[in-house]
Amino acid sequence: MYSLTPEYEQSSLIEQIKEINELPSRNPMKFLQLLKDHFDLPTLIPQSFYQAYYSSNTNDRTYPLESLLAVSLLTHFFKFASASNFATLLFLSPITCEFCRLPEGCVPDDSLMSKFKITFENELRLFFENLTLPVMDIFTEYNNSLPDDSPEKGLSETEIYDTTGLKPKVKENNPKTLETEIRRQGNFKKYLENKGEGKDFNVYAAAYKNMPKHANANKSIKLDFANGHFGYFYKFGMVSNGFGIPLHIYFFDNDFYNNLPNDFDCAEEQKYVYDNASLFPVLSSFHGRIGVNTFTTFLGDSEFDSYDNYGFLNELGFKKVLIPINERNAPLSNTPIPVNSSGIPCCPKNPALQFIPCGKCKGKKRSLRIKHICPKSRNVKGKWVCDCDDKCRDTNSTVTSYTYPSGDLRVYSGVVRGSDEWDDTYKIRTVIERELSSMKSDPSLNRPNTYNCASMRADVYLNAATKLITVILAFALGHSNFMRNLKKLLKAA
Repeated sequence: MYSLTPEYEQSSLIEQIKEINELPSRNPMKFLQLLKDHFDLPTLIPQSFYQAYYSSNTNDRTYPLESLLAVSLLTHFFKFASASNFATLLFLSPITCEFCRLPEGCVPDDSLMSKFKITFENELRLFFENLTLPVMDIFTEYNNSLPDDSPEKGLSETEIYDTTGLKPKVKENNPKTLETEIRRQGNFKKYLENKGEGKDFNVYAAAYKNMPKHANANKSIKLDFANGHFGYFYKFGMVSNGFGIPLHIYFFDNDFYNNLPNDFDCAEEQKYVYDNASLFPVLSSFHGRIGVNTFTTFLGDSEFDSYDNYGFLNELGFKKVLIPINERNAPLSNTPIPVNSSGIPCCPKNPALQFIPCGKCKGKKRSLRIKHICPKSRNVKGKWVCDCDDKCRDTNSTVTSYTYPSGDLRVYSGVVRGSDEWDDTYKIRTVIERELSSMKSDPSLNRPNTYNCASMRADVYLNAATKLITVILAFALGHSNFMRNLKKLLKAA
């Protein structure tokens, strides 16, 4: 019925038009030649990777390290769903086999490539991080060469952070699992209504609270809110520059979650707490690796709005920090505590009454705070007792307020909130969302077929490495405007 010969190949008109449109950019042989001419893979592999690979007894080392790494990278460059699919191409393409330096007549199978990723996942991370250093140097030189009025001036000094998650094919991510739980809570609501109760019963909130907190197959795959909906994700944070190029990736492990609460009323509240707490470990890891901070501007979404984060960003030396104010940090149920011209909190009902300073406090991973106590309080045997009959705050104890030395960075972040400069600068943040979306267009990251965390981490590192290699090629070819689009780069080369 079907023939493999071109004159009898069956395809729709839409498919034919798509083939014609994509034909100029589908030139894998040209791409391999560009890699040969402008990218020297062995020089960018950390020495520790060589030592780990050749000292291990995982296999008989039929294949050189460079060969397996080249196969892994090309699998992501060409967006193959799995190594087994790419192996078929290798069998049919002696040129690709030669490029990967594979022994004659030998092609690595799927199990070997899978074992390679899992066993050397940490070395693949080091390979990705090793690539970021020359790429950052490229951007520094590029920024210095730009005129002051260039729209790209300063983008290499802009740091953007965001979180996302991989959604593997575990049974809890089956839509029927959630639908079943929602129906069960809906039936419970009907039962309550028949008893004259349940008017304020929220079926969806109840279903969320009753779902397992992690996937049964892997406890690292958590129930969380990511990518615009809630499900079971393996979450990670990514740092990029103003061009959206990935520079650091940090996965959230059990040690991260163990230090945080695990009971929330809704998924949005959980996302805020987890994302807000993630900024410190991710940026600490990144800036501890790159050394001297070359970034002057930080961009993040409102999930990172907290005094602790502002204090930490201030310590990192950022001159501008653009994070929208989050309403969670401005509770509406309590009267705000005003601050007088001297920077001291005062009574909202009588501004002449200044709060009493009560020393400094700074917990682990928290910014420096100065504590102030209600002026109608008195110290009785080491404890503060409030004599106010008309409290300005909903509390059973004395009213307490804090001032933050880093608070000015939140109020005035180097750019006036609501100004044109703020709006124009903050728009740059969307580039990291587009980059994360581009990464997850890779079939291996869109819906991972595995729930092995090491394998998923390896795929993310490899995919991010291909982004960095594309940057190196784009600048080497003099087409920096195509640093994030390989198809257009191949057309222009």
